[in-house]
Amino acid sequence: MKGFYSVPLLLLTLFQFIFTGTALAGDPAKVTGKVTDKKTGEALIGVTIVVQGTGKGAVTDVEGRYAFTIEPGNYTLDFKYMGYQTKSISDVIVKAGLPTSLNVIMDEPSSKALQEVVIKGSFKQETINALYAAQKNNAVVSDGISADLIKKSPDKNTGEVLKRVSGTSIQDNKFVVVRGLSERYNTTLMNNAQMPSTEPDKKAFSFDIIPSGLIDNITIYKTASPDLPGDFAGGAVKVSTKDFPDQRFLDLSLSTGYNTQTTFKNFYTAPPQGKYDFLGYDDGSRALPAAYKNAAKGNYTMLEDAEKIAIAKQFPNTYSSGKQDRKGHPPVGIQVSAGNSWNGKRNNRFGYIFSANYNNGNRINLRTRSEKNITEHLFDYNDEQYAKTVNLGAVLNLAYNWRNNKIALKNFYNNDYSNNFTRRTGFVFDNDNVQPRKSYNNEVTQNSLYNSTLEGQHVLGKDKITVDWNLSYARAARNQPDQRILSFKQNSGEDFYSLTLSNENNPNLKEAGRVYTRLSENIYGGNLNFAVPFKLFGQSQKFKFGGVKTYRNRDFSAIALGYATAYSNTQINLDKGVTPENIFSVENIDKYKILLAKIDLNNKDYTGTADLTAGYLMFDNKFTEALRLVWGARVESYVQELKAAGEQQQRYNNVDVLPSANATYAVTDKSNLRLSFSQTVNRPEFRELAAFRYYDYDNEFLIAGNKDLQRSTATNADFRWEYFPGAGEIISASVFYKHFNNPIEQTNNGNSVLSFDNARSAKDFGAEIEFRKRLNFISHSKLAENLVFYANAAYINSDVDLPGVNGNKKTPLQGQSPYLINGGLSYAPVDNNFSVNLLYNRIGQRLRFRGTDAGLDTYEKPRDVLDFQISKRLFRNAGELKLNISDILAQPIALYYKFPGTDKTAYQSGHDHIISSLKPGTTFTITFKYNFLSGTK
Repeated sequence: MKGFYSVPLLLLTLFQFIFTGTALAGDPAKVTGKVTDKKTGEALIGVTIVVQGTGKGAVTDVEGRYAFTIEPGNYTLDFKYMGYQTKSISDVIVKAGLPTSLNVIMDEPSSKALQEVVIKGSFKQETINALYAAQKNNAVVSDGISADLIKKSPDKNTGEVLKRVSGTSIQDNKFVVVRGLSERYNTTLMNNAQMPSTEPDKKAFSFDIIPSGLIDNITIYKTASPDLPGDFAGGAVKVSTKDFPDQRFLDLSLSTGYNTQTTFKNFYTAPPQGKYDFLGYDDGSRALPAAYKNAAKGNYTMLEDAEKIAIAKQFPNTYSSGKQDRKGHPPVGIQVSAGNSWNGKRNNRFGYIFSANYNNGNRINLRTRSEKNITEHLFDYNDEQYAKTVNLGAVLNLAYNWRNNKIALKNFYNNDYSNNFTRRTGFVFDNDNVQPRKSYNNEVTQNSLYNSTLEGQHVLGKDKITVDWNLSYARAARNQPDQRILSFKQNSGEDFYSLTLSNENNPNLKEAGRVYTRLSENIYGGNLNFAVPFKLFGQSQKFKFGGVKTYRNRDFSAIALGYATAYSNTQINLDKGVTPENIFSVENIDKYKILLAKIDLNNKDYTGTADLTAGYLMFDNKFTEALRLVWGARVESYVQELKAAGEQQQRYNNVDVLPSANATYAVTDKSNLRLSFSQTVNRPEFRELAAFRYYDYDNEFLIAGNKDLQRSTATNADFRWEYFPGAGEIISASVFYKHFNNPIEQTNNGNSVLSFDNARSAKDFGAEIEFRKRLNFISHSKLAENLVFYANAAYINSDVDLPGVNGNKKTPLQGQSPYLINGGLSYAPVDNNFSVNLLYNRIGQRLRFRGTDAGLDTYEKPRDVLDFQISKRLFRNAGELKLNISDILAQPIALYYKFPGTDKTAYQSGHDHIISSLKPGTTFTITFKYNFLSGTK
């Protein structure tokens, strides 16, 4: 428990000083909003806002946003813009201490004679109209979720948030699957900058490292346009953080909870415990000994046995069967957020947002394993998995507006740390022989991600040519120091367990080994875009062009060592005082002549670079009031190189022309028809090309790369109808089709080795529906007015033509589910003083590991996930108390083998075999948030 509460207490002490120093400052009421064009949804720059009867007002900036302070009251605001009809909005009620948000849409008159006509409306009606315009004017098929909806869910991180989006699911609680396409078919942008892969063994971005409280909004683009990256076929996930806050704020959030599987249960740990573990950082005590590093610079294999034995003694004796030193403690979370903005002369504006969060918790997973192939039962295991987790993150965004310009610097940092200890017991079956086994695995994983983006927007001249640009730097790092694996067996006729060590020519990592891996990746990027407006067919048009340059470099190191003996082989018995804790003591190393041998296939250092140069041309045309076409092409040149010591350099060079078109037809003011077509690519990751093996203890797989992989191409088509019956309401239906050439799939040939191969082709098609509606059409009561029901569902079908798979066997894309279902019912009055949310999620069976030749397909069973949240505002709305209950049903997470004899992929009891079942437990979380500046004036 040492250091457990240190970070929360430190942050509380620090910010208590800030609170007492700022809560007394005055903060007048504020009106904020955005003005957009009704037909295009684009921001209008230079709109004059005048408050009738006062000298107050503002002018919209380069993003169409405005803000001004005023005394509380009821006002009428006039919005004036050259070439547009003046709009007068009444009943704008401004309250002390609370920002009033008013987004306005403006329309060009049908004739010049109507330009002097003033369009009148109310605050409530204009808010509804602005929301319609934002929903209807997206250029591509997209879905998203806002900060407001994130607050109404019990989701702690962005991975959990994404499973609420239509056609989207999450795998392993962190990887996004869009339209049945696994994480490798998606790309991630944060504040318009492309993010690196956070995983060492696949192309994936781990969304669980982004706390949900730091997000302003998330958009998933499901169809491509020339100004989006070309390397995606499922979705481009764009995560945005806010820069200008609506009001000055200083929030403190504290949380704790209870998990039925973990909290106050016996909790086991293994040494070492680093002095910075409570912060989420390794202190170096798990580092590879200098004696081995120095020897490895030469030819370690050729050293004398005595030298190798001496080096083995330098490794810390930190193997353990586990120590129960306490109970699983409740999680502790703290988040501090602050922000403000100032208006200067000539409507210049500066703003900042800062947020820091810390979370510390425990997790216990109980997992049963049962391996069986078509002809025989192989083993049964019970795993007790104990994890201590720490998350530390921060956001700092700065923005400045002047005239028709804006510059923002956005910074994001997150460090995610997990110390995992697993105790495994069970039996291995060999014909009639039943052999008891027990093993231990201890591994620490530290993932960190830093992203910094400097971006600018400028509007030039009377023609209002828009220029936007960004420069970005991102760094992803993953450190796994000193993973320790130790396995014992009990031979027939013996009443003790033993460890068998082979000679150094045949070390076995699964029996006794240590693994050290380290990954770091840097990504440098720059974007420059121009948008030139013009008139054609009496309609506003736009020509857009730009370029992208991205450079990535990766350094990866894996050192895998297996314990062996200088004898031909030896057996070490767990008796007469020998335990897992002292089996590699100095005395035993000398007695059994124990040394550490390199496992060549699992050792690899490589460096990789990827150089992307892209350019695009794009037209945004309106042919009539109702018909809009966004079309163009993107050209991407991608050069990828990978170099490992002692091996020939691998080089891959591709140039792709990627056309796309997105047509939108406005059937009515409230409904659209959309038709989209695009071509995209999917490129292999460094790890997928690197020919070395990594041992996955949890799933007992060796993961190997394939240097012969080719990049995949995809042709995509979408058709969507959408209807917006009311503010925040939507009814939509979509169908889509995708065809892949050379899709990249992970395969298992029946020998416990996972690798990567190109399939010949694949197709993926399906349908999505979404429904979000207030229940006031059932009743006109206040209860029904404040109740919102939402549901989205997707049906997906895919088929892969993969070499080595029986031609009569229909197999889906890896990670693809045949259906996805999300639903929810929320109650929230207009003042948001009290809210209740009930949420439901279910995904169909999905292929986790593909079997070819003698391998069997492994699927994940569907499970029903039910979440509940209730929140209440307190202390005159300055505080909020929130109770979340996540995974109420707590159904097990189960994997099963699909045996031959049926074309169905769903689990069939009595035919298929469950190989893994894990109990997650139900989690109760209580959060208190307080705004120290609420109501100050």
